Amino acid sequence: MDFDLNDEQRAMRDALRAFLLKECPIEYVRECDEKEAYPYELYEKLAAQGWLGIPIAEEYGGTGGSCMDLVLFLEELARHFEAAANLYYTTIVIAADAIGHFGTEAQKRELLPKLAAGKLRFAFSLSEPNSGSDAASLRTRAVMDGNEWLINGQKMFCSAAQVADYILLMARTDTEAPKHKGITMFLLDPKAPGVEIRRLKKLGLKPMDLNEIFLTDVRVPADAIIGEANKGWTNVLKTLDYERCCLSGVNVGAAQSVLEKCLAYSQEREQFGQKISSFQLTRAKLADMEMEIDAARLLTYRSATLVDKGIANNKESAIGNLASSETYVRAALNGMRIMGGWGYLMEYDMQRHFRDSKLAEIGGGTSEILRIVISREMLKG
Repeated sequence: MDFDLNDEQRAMRDALRAFLLKECPIEYVRECDEKEAYPYELYEKLAAQGWLGIPIAEEYGGTGGSCMDLVLFLEELARHFEAAANLYYTTIVIAADAIGHFGTEAQKRELLPKLAAGKLRFAFSLSEPNSGSDAASLRTRAVMDGNEWLINGQKMFCSAAQVADYILLMARTDTEAPKHKGITMFLLDPKAPGVEIRRLKKLGLKPMDLNEIFLTDVRVPADAIIGEANKGWTNVLKTLDYERCCLSGVNVGAAQSVLEKCLAYSQEREQFGQKISSFQLTRAKLADMEMEIDAARLLTYRSATLVDKGIANNKESAIGNLASSETYVRAALNGMRIMGGWGYLMEYDMQRHFRDSKLAEIGGGTSEILRIVISREMLKG
């Protein structure tokens, strides 16, 4: 399998890198983190350059990029600003994938061009207080009442709900069906009567708000669903390989940023009359980081290549996600060790990576769940 990038992909990556160096300086990243502010300015500039349209087909206003194109974009964006890359995945990619694959033609023509132009932002809400890794055991209930759906329940850990124009909300529509069936994806207006959004305080990824949502007799139109009623869980499962590739790309880019900061610091910092890059233990940490990041990148590219070829890769995408997330966490921890007390100071970037990295092992599937997925695929047959 050839993982070499083509000329078009190299040009895209180089253009994005130049754009981010100019429009996303480290001072802006730090400001968004400190103020816990959504990077509106950056997203307006990304939209103006057409970068928001990568996962959207050309006929709906996007650029029709491949999974590999999207992974390369997210990797480079995360290398500069990891929270912005996570927000891109949360507010753009999930919606583009769900609507593009399962939306009606009217929904595609109405929503996707606005998404590509930066005029709409989405959030995705699945988890609940009693359903995290066991997401299909959700209890939020939607019933038909006349020509509308009536929704009641509570959601947890919904990223970007406070900046979203729509929330893709998963709710149970058939209580008699097995838990993996009878679930529907709704297109919810967060400003609708009966919707209450509360922001949660969290450790890292400060620019990406995290929320709990309370739904009390919320009414939505009968046709405000994505895909068929009672088939929401099946549709979500069909896109897991694609979504795990995206998250893996984010992890690899963020880990690469850690390594670059460690390399620069180790060649500047002196102790005992010499650069700390000359110490064997420092070199060993740097070598391990380089090896693990390179391996995670290749695993991610392999999964993206399989997605683009239409080959099911549940195991491969889970391996890429698991390897990349744990690589980022270890890189951030070793970055803190290499920088010592300086890394512990809020004015330096390593503490941000240390805080941000932990979500990589939780969001989109915990490390434990990913290991279960991998082993299950291994034991099939």
